[in-house]
Amino acid sequence: MDSPDVEALTRVLAPRLRIISEVARTEHVTHAAAALDTPQPTLSRALARLQDELGMALVERTGRGIRLTRAGRVLLPHVERALDDLSRGVAELTGTEEGRVALTFLPTLGVEVVPTLLGGFRSLYPGVRFTLTQEAWAESLQRLSAGGADLALTSPLPTGRGLASQVLHTQHLRLVLPEHHPLARRGSLSPASVVDEFILLKPGRGVRHLTDRLNDQVDFTPKVAFEADDIATARGLVAAGLGVSILPARPRGPLKGTVEVPIVGGPAERPVGVVWHREGSGGGYEPPAVALFRDYVCRVGPRVIPDLTG
Repeated sequence: MDSPDVEALTRVLAPRLRIISEVARTEHVTHAAAALDTPQPTLSRALARLQDELGMALVERTGRGIRLTRAGRVLLPHVERALDDLSRGVAELTGTEEGRVALTFLPTLGVEVVPTLLGGFRSLYPGVRFTLTQEAWAESLQRLSAGGADLALTSPLPTGRGLASQVLHTQHLRLVLPEHHPLARRGSLSPASVVDEFILLKPGRGVRHLTDRLNDQVDFTPKVAFEADDIATARGLVAAGLGVSILPARPRGPLKGTVEVPIVGGPAERPVGVVWHREGSGGGYEPPAVALFRDYVCRVGPRVIPDLTG
């Protein structure tokens, strides 16, 4: 869809507001009609209809011209502010330089990944503004599907209708054990071979979804000792010797006090990527700023995310 003209959309959204504004500026119905590209009789009828509906006069005659009444003068600054607000809103819909992007993302991506991506993008397009929401996987996708966000940085990626996605980086899942665990030196393990209590993330977290899918694949039901809010907490609990966990491999190596063992027997990957509304969904329109940031993330994300996640 072509980006509509800002002035054209403002005319559609606020014809009556612009009548008041132009009449106040020109103090002449004919001149106001010319500025609005409207026949003078049409403008006169529209102005009369507006005053009838309001139940008060907004203009009065002054010889050959007109001027705002006291009521019109009281209303005028509010009209002008409304027109300015509408113009800014339309600019957000149509412009790349002053648009707004609503981004939802996983808490694990909020420490380094999102700031790095935003910093790089805003160095190129400083006028684009962002609304940021940090939340768990299920909530993030729900917000995106409901139209509360333009893009989601999340994992795993959805397969449902209406959403499109691109993988930016794929992490391997590992069995994370305390460093002195009897199985810590094994080359690979199946979750079913570990009899310890497990530390899992809470339901609704993306890693928990992947863990449940993996355990279903190997027909294993872990004994759960703790359910953590985030990956970092789960790692810390393992390091304290309070259980074992299934987590993405840590880019900088295992946390002190833990070891990470490759998993066998089932799907053990965590794709991290960007998700957006498929063409034709989400109202059928994607603001240029959103498309610009999505393209930037798809281009730059695979280079920066591997070193910053986990």
